[in-house]
Amino acid sequence: MSSSKLDNSIELEELLGAEHEQGSNISEQNNRWVEYNGEIVKLYSLNYQKEPIVRWQMAASLTLFLVLGLNDECNGALLPTLSQHYNVSKVKLANLFIVQFVGYGTASLLTQKIHTLVGARGAMVTAAGLCVLCYTILLLRPPWFAVYVACFMPLGLAIGILDSVCNVLFGNLEVHKNEWMGVLHGLYGAAAMVTAPVVSYFVKFGHWNHFFLLPLVCAFVGLAMVSYAFKDETANKYNYLCEASRVEGDDTHPTFWSLLRRPAIFMYAIYMFIYLGSEVSTGAWIFTYLLDVKKGEVIPMSYVTAAFWMGLTVGRLVLGFVTKRCFKNEYRASLFYANICLAFYTAFLFVTYLSGSSAIYFVAVAVTIFFGGVFIGPLFPNASVVALQVLPKNMHVSGVGIAVALGGCGSAILPYSVGLISNRIGFAWFPFLCWIMVAIVNIVWFMYPRVIKGHSEYL
Repeated sequence: MSSSKLDNSIELEELLGAEHEQGSNISEQNNRWVEYNGEIVKLYSLNYQKEPIVRWQMAASLTLFLVLGLNDECNGALLPTLSQHYNVSKVKLANLFIVQFVGYGTASLLTQKIHTLVGARGAMVTAAGLCVLCYTILLLRPPWFAVYVACFMPLGLAIGILDSVCNVLFGNLEVHKNEWMGVLHGLYGAAAMVTAPVVSYFVKFGHWNHFFLLPLVCAFVGLAMVSYAFKDETANKYNYLCEASRVEGDDTHPTFWSLLRRPAIFMYAIYMFIYLGSEVSTGAWIFTYLLDVKKGEVIPMSYVTAAFWMGLTVGRLVLGFVTKRCFKNEYRASLFYANICLAFYTAFLFVTYLSGSSAIYFVAVAVTIFFGGVFIGPLFPNASVVALQVLPKNMHVSGVGIAVALGGCGSAILPYSVGLISNRIGFAWFPFLCWIMVAIVNIVWFMYPRVIKGHSEYL
């Protein structure tokens, strides 16, 4: 390796937080400037305590993650209303998930290419801009269901990009990354938690489309913030970092299929596909299940639905602090959390198998699904941390981008499949379908160290 390449690698280590580098407390002394392709690239450590620009990036990411939570739960909460308003069947409504799947799939193919062309700044601006455009259309209550559905293709693309960039940023923080990953994903859960009750109140007053003002405002504020927060994250900076951190023999920008052939990315993608599918399926269809099968009333059942998202939020916020203090690593923590989660999904399956319509019965349903949410919550952020630990640094954006976007495909196609299967065999089977997916999540995570070799300190 040449002397300049070695210098570049050292600079990259400083950027991504090599633990041996103590540095100065003065932000300017931590910055580095290098020339690459005729552009002066600014490098800085991802230490939010020392770098104000990192705090801006975190704030922008946290704002935009609210959009993800509002988006993923809104269609589940709106399904009965959309069916009535547009006069369409549950099968046609499930096309919403397929269209969003196409968007996520597109994101998995394009995330790296977008970064090489316009950098993280361009990627974030594009994604936030698409959200503003689509939520404006949805706020105006499209007259045709086809237009409503079509909006979720660019939204799937935008959310796939946002998910990737935010996970890489928070997963590479030098200090408190577990805690901040918990906060990031906890905000997602908090936004999803309030969605069903808020939608129910808008529906009650005949203005269901006004709900989309919430994600529109978040997307607009996020768009204004990312323009400044990511001003230094240019295409040349991304390409420089990939080249500087490239392992001998690897491509600077590996292709989609070469990335998927890597066990770490392949397992991460499968895990995220099933995990997000189980999480979103639970949140998206439980409201319909409670109304159609358990014959609950709209407002009370919206609170039972919110219990799942409340649990997910609590789990991500609280267990993010527990993980580093009580477990050897994030992998072992998730192994424990996943088993407890499966136990509560088993309890949910048992309780819903029983007949009941009393307040105590629905409280029991809410309690089991709440704790299922608590322990399923930290599995996503922990999986992202593990992926960043076992992947080379030049594959962080591309590898995490592909896996998270493919996971997003799971959050679209598996809820669609649950809706389709439940429509055929009856919605009474919905809890069992969710249990199966959570069981598969446990199996995939258990197989991690048997497939991904050479990282025993993380697995």
